[in-house]
Amino acid sequence: MKKRRSIWFFLFWLLIVAILAGGAYTAYLAMVPTRTSFVSQPKQNETTVDLSLNRDQLNALAKTYLNEQSNGQFDFKVNQDNVTASGTVKIYGQKLDTKLTMLPKVAEGGNVIMDVQKVELGKLDLPVNVALGYVKEMYSGPKGVQVQPDQKQIALDLTQLTKKNSWSIRASELNLQDNKFNFTGVMKNAQ
Repeated sequence: MKKRRSIWFFLFWLLIVAILAGGAYTAYLAMVPTRTSFVSQPKQNETTVDLSLNRDQLNALAKTYLNEQSNGQFDFKVNQDNVTASGTVKIYGQKLDTKLTMLPKVAEGGNVIMDVQKVELGKLDLPVNVALGYVKEMYSGPKGVQVQPDQKQIALDLTQLTKKNSWSIRASELNLQDNKFNFTGVMKNAQ
């Protein structure tokens, strides 16, 4: 006589398969390479203005921009040795603190690359590429922000992020230790 299996037996194995499939999918997302190509703007018919900011001014500017864009959900702070972005996420009904620790550098065309050094969820340090893979899937921010898990970085296309009334901003120097942050404001001239 054949032994009849309980419904719980099948549900258990279905749960195991779902967990393994979810883990495989997360690993896949973390390992899929992404490439960024910024479009450099031609320098003809442009007017430029040089901007020099200190850490306090840059923090105030970032706070104002983030309050407008995300209703104050995130806090961005430029420190003497790194840049941090923090906020809260809701996981299974619980609010957890998150924090990204990054090092900024100027990329071609005056854009900014944030090399992510550390990702924290509460008191837990997460693997950077896995956490960024999750962020990439869940993030719905401005088009000028590209999360790149395979390179452990976040690319900021300043031209796209700051474009307003034919003005845009390009970075030229980001020196955390010397408290020097230089940018160029670019206005396309009317023809």
